[in-house]
Amino acid sequence: MKKLMVLDGNSIVNRAFYGVSQNLTTRTGQPTNAILGFLNILNKLLDEEQPDALCVTFDRKAPTFRHLAYEGYKAQRKGMPDELASQMPLLKEVLAAMNIPMYELDGWEADDLIGTISVKDAAAGWETVIVTGDKDSLQLVTGATTVKLVSTRMGQTTTKEMTPETFQETYGFAPIHIVDLKALMGDASDNIPGVPGVGEKTAMALIQKYQSIDEIYRLLPDIEAKPNVIKKLTEGEESARQSFHLATIVTDAPLEFSPQDNLRKAPSDALYPLFMKLEFTKLIDKYGLKPPADIPAAEEPVDLTVTAEAVTTVEKAKEYL
Repeated sequence: MKKLMVLDGNSIVNRAFYGVSQNLTTRTGQPTNAILGFLNILNKLLDEEQPDALCVTFDRKAPTFRHLAYEGYKAQRKGMPDELASQMPLLKEVLAAMNIPMYELDGWEADDLIGTISVKDAAAGWETVIVTGDKDSLQLVTGATTVKLVSTRMGQTTTKEMTPETFQETYGFAPIHIVDLKALMGDASDNIPGVPGVGEKTAMALIQKYQSIDEIYRLLPDIEAKPNVIKKLTEGEESARQSFHLATIVTDAPLEFSPQDNLRKAPSDALYPLFMKLEFTKLIDKYGLKPPADIPAAEEPVDLTVTAEAVTTVEKAKEYL
């Protein structure tokens, strides 16, 4: 079975930005830490997974159907820091030079594109590896789709592979029911309300026992729960249903996609001058890049070594995720 690896671009670049020293800049002052961190994560995963095909998805600024359905959706998030925003066009330029397809679509989140890609892959007989730092994608885990959860701290990147088996061991229910869990407990990072007064511990116990909110509300008020929990569930059903809708990743977005179109290719000649501009001399050596024939040899820039300096708390990063 052929394998396609799809990266959640915004999720990975945010973690790269906060996981690599923010003092990393070119001699002209252009920040490069997010780009370098992203490429380091990508290279590590390519070595581990050896996928046949590769692509990246990105969010767009345009509101999605979730924003239109619920005004408070992600309303608490701060804007992207200028130091990161300045790197996004350069990152996409690098990915284009590496011949890595990128997908983004007005009205849809990167998660929805990833969900759609995983379904199209499965229909074509392909395996999908989703690379993200966002647990929302865990609902997409199936026998044909694996999620690699990425975390970066103090310059070190780690991944946790989630399959149907590892998910079941961790949560005690099937991956698709992560949506039901969020419908009850909410999701502070996306400002999804859930059922007021129902926390993670209670929600986990209910989903482990009843699997879905449909089953919980079908059996209400005769479920095994404290009277005050039953009262909260009864009063919060509308919020639970809305939260379920907001937390559900769409798997049939209007995306033209075929896994065969994303087969890995060698970088184009445009990558060498880009890496020279970004002063990524170690990556030039790693990729074995040579100056294109029509570009005169240039003096090699000073190599900037990534330090272990990084933010000390994941919470700061979460404000932007």
